[in-house]
Amino acid sequence: MTAAGRRVRGVVLVVVVVAAYVAVVLTYALGSPPDGPDLREAAPDAALVYLDVDTVSGENFSLDARVSVYPGAELTDADGNLVDDLIVDVTPTASAGTLTFPSGTRVGPLPVSLYADGDIRRWPFDTYDASSIQVRVFSNASTGRVAVPSEIVVTDSLTSWSVEAVDIDASSAQAFDIRVSRTVGTTIFDLAICVVLVVLPLCTLFVSIQTLRRRKQFLPPIMTWFAVTLFAVLPIRNLFPGAPPIGSWVDYTVVLWVVAGLVTAMVFYVIAWWRFGP
Repeated sequence: MTAAGRRVRGVVLVVVVVAAYVAVVLTYALGSPPDGPDLREAAPDAALVYLDVDTVSGENFSLDARVSVYPGAELTDADGNLVDDLIVDVTPTASAGTLTFPSGTRVGPLPVSLYADGDIRRWPFDTYDASSIQVRVFSNASTGRVAVPSEIVVTDSLTSWSVEAVDIDASSAQAFDIRVSRTVGTTIFDLAICVVLVVLPLCTLFVSIQTLRRRKQFLPPIMTWFAVTLFAVLPIRNLFPGAPPIGSWVDYTVVLWVVAGLVTAMVFYVIAWWRFGP
């Protein structure tokens, strides 16, 4: 290749790297637009309930959330305290789903854990579905338990997940589904780490094969570099967001072959040492 051709190839490589860097930064910066102010208010005889998803636990098949209730004016006294006990029933749940706010107190957020169907071994393409969720509100008055009209709002406090509520309805008896999936930016980051792993054996195989073919001089210190790259695989694998368990899809498609490639490169270099070493 001529000098001009090498320069063109170098310029193209630099442009591709810079473009990839800019794309990743823009994806992170513009990932999701900020939400506007929430102007919802509860009707005087109703309650506004926020179900805020804040943790995804793929190994435990659950979504952790906080339940925040905003009662209407007729359910509170002049000081903002509850006139009667307020009960929020969330089903189905992986923990106690009945939340009780005593009369004479102000309501505050309480935790709840929802069942979620998903497979963390499919990381980073794993999704989790909590199906047929119902949130019902009752007032425990002296005359007995009375259903309170309610509006249910699903929100999230997650930075790397996208939460979507399907078929949600203002009626407290209406069931809805919650689907949680990784954001585009997080998925790109996950795949970028996989690319970093793949580059390691490619570099070591190139060096060892060129040395074995006697196109490059045998250098004993390079064996140390091979060992360092091999032991770097596990720390890089532990950087995977969400910490997928050993035996996940990515281990069979990426990590296993990265380790095999590094070991093969070391074997080739040992053969080169045996043939050409001092």
